[in-house]
Amino acid sequence: MRITHCFFKYKWFESTRTGLLILFLLVASLAWSTETTRSSPDNVQLFISLLHDKPDREILHSIRKNWEPGFVPMVLEIIRFNRNFPVNYSLILLLEEKTGKRFGFDLNSWYHWIWNKEPEVIDDYAEFKSQLYANIDPRFRGYFNNQRTTNIRLDEVVWGGVLQDGIPPLRAPGMISANEADYLEDNHIVFGVELNGDVRAYPKRIMAWHEMFVDQVGGINVAGVYCTLCGSMILYETDLDGEHHEMGTSGFLYRSNKLMYDKKTQSLWNTLWGQPVIGPLADKDITLERLYIVTTTWGEWKRRHPETMVLSLNTGYQRDYGEGVAYRQYFATDELMFSVPKLDLRLPN
Repeated sequence: MRITHCFFKYKWFESTRTGLLILFLLVASLAWSTETTRSSPDNVQLFISLLHDKPDREILHSIRKNWEPGFVPMVLEIIRFNRNFPVNYSLILLLEEKTGKRFGFDLNSWYHWIWNKEPEVIDDYAEFKSQLYANIDPRFRGYFNNQRTTNIRLDEVVWGGVLQDGIPPLRAPGMISANEADYLEDNHIVFGVELNGDVRAYPKRIMAWHEMFVDQVGGINVAGVYCTLCGSMILYETDLDGEHHEMGTSGFLYRSNKLMYDKKTQSLWNTLWGQPVIGPLADKDITLERLYIVTTTWGEWKRRHPETMVLSLNTGYQRDYGEGVAYRQYFATDELMFSVPKLDLRLPN
C-alpha cells in the first residue's frame, strides 16, 4: 500500500516564525494482515484503504452502508492525514449526515463534541490506530492493539506530530560548573534539583527543545519531564520496586499533555500522574514517585547553591538555545496547540 499524502501540524518553533505546518510525504509499503474481533466487514482495512492515492468509491459506499457511531474518531483521523480533498469532503458530508452535526472541516469542533459524550469506538479501533500510525513510525505499531490494557479514552490519544523520541530527551547530559555557564543570565529560568548533595540546574531555554532529561542525580535515577505547553517541570524517580523504567517521548498526547513511554514494554504513561495508562504495565497499579524540583531564576539558584552544576550547551544537538526562542509564537497567543475536552476560562490558556 502506498501512502503519498500525510501531513501534520508540528511544533511552533521560532525558526518557522509562522507556527509552521509541515507536510510529510511518507511512502510505506506494508502487507496488512490482522485478526479482528468482528464478523462484519474488516473495518480497519476499509478505513486504511482510504489512504490510497485513488481509493475505490465502493469503500465510501461500504462505510456508509455499515456505519456505526464508533466510526467517527476513525474518520477524523483519516481526514487529518489524507490530502485527497474529494475523499475528505465526502467523509465530512458523511459525518454530518450520520451525526446531524455541522462542523464542516473544523476538526477541533468535531473532537470537542465526541470527547464530551460517552465514548463510542468499535472493537478494533486500537488495531486501526496501530496500523495507521505504523506508517509514520513502525514503533508506533506497538503502542496500540486490541489486547493492550487501556485506562484512558483511546480517541483522546492524538499524535503530536513527531516520531518516537522525535523531540529527543537529554540522556545523561553533560554538565558544567556555575562559573563556566557564561551563556546564562541571572534572570533566565532554570529547574533546580538537589538530591543527596548533588545539585544540578536544567535551564528552561534548553529543556524547551527536549522536553525531558533522563539522568542520575545523587545516585538516584530520575526523569525530568518538561511540558512546553504549560511551562512546568515534573521530576520522577524511575526505579520502582526494583525495576528501572527508562522513559522517552512517545510522540502522542493525551489532553494536550505528552505521553511518555518506557523502552522495555512500550507502555504509554500519563505524564501528570506518573502512571502507565496503555500497555502491559497499565494494569499493574504502579505510580512513579514524584520528587522535588524548584522553578526559579539562575541568579537565585546560583546564590543559594554556588556549587551547582548546570547543563552544558553541548547537548549533541543543533538548536538555537536562546532564552525564549522555542515556542515563542505559541506563548504569544491565547490559542491551544492541541484540543482538549473542556476549557476553564478563569485564566488564559
